[in-house]
Amino acid sequence: MTLTRSRVEWRGVTAKGHRLRMSNIEVVQELVEAINYDRFAAIEALHNPDVTFYSFRGPILHDSVSVMDWHREFAQRYADLTYTELEFIEERDIVALRATLEAKGYDWRPFTQRVAEVFRIVDGGIQERRMYAMLRDLELDKPATQAMAAALEYRGGSPAATKAVVSAFYQALLAGNRDEARAHLAEKCAYIDSVYGLAAGPEAALELFAETPKPAFGVWRVTRIVPGPKSALVELAIDPNRPRAAHWVRLVEEKITVIEAYWMLREIGINPYVEYSRDRHLRKVIFPA
Repeated sequence: MTLTRSRVEWRGVTAKGHRLRMSNIEVVQELVEAINYDRFAAIEALHNPDVTFYSFRGPILHDSVSVMDWHREFAQRYADLTYTELEFIEERDIVALRATLEAKGYDWRPFTQRVAEVFRIVDGGIQERRMYAMLRDLELDKPATQAMAAALEYRGGSPAATKAVVSAFYQALLAGNRDEARAHLAEKCAYIDSVYGLAAGPEAALELFAETPKPAFGVWRVTRIVPGPKSALVELAIDPNRPRAAHWVRLVEEKITVIEAYWMLREIGINPYVEYSRDRHLRKVIFPA
């Protein structure tokens, strides 16, 4: 039996008649289902009226009606959109989601795009949401594929152990202590960044992060870590008020095996509205024979 209030937030009753509240992950699952089936009214209802939504496409939105309209336009540019390969992490009122979007472009050419989202749930609704992304159609090389396979096969440990390892790694990494940071990386680790490249091995991964461009002023800082049994979502920013990057970190036996970098693409100067028109219809001058 499902009992509803202003939105779908109460599900079932106990033997004593107490209402069972929908878990935070279930709220996000409801949103994913609504997006997959173009249920725009449900998308609006699942966000609180004064929600704040940051997305890799922009702009920053501050109400649920604007979020619904954003998804209407998104569904036009991402035809037949489906969230696949879902992974969830929940810590108190925060839910982290990693997914692969499958859709079709303006010419109905299929494409995929990996995204990472962070939700803060208040009173059964989404109060804050941040949506990071990779560039489309990322292809992994052999080392990255092997590292990813090992991470996905790992059964996992405890969220507390995951948080301890990830926190220690980023503390050392951002402090410039490469030796200490290297100690938390697996020998066959992979760093996956669709914008700045792929790296295999501890030294290459640390070097790629060090070479990642950043503004002239300010330093990287960790703004949030959401730990799970075998992975964690790490948000990073230069200015805490401007979300910039998110890493989905995968562990095997308390060693970091895969780091997937997701970006607020507009924030780093990449126009996410550029589709594939340039490489699909190249215009050439035809000279007479």
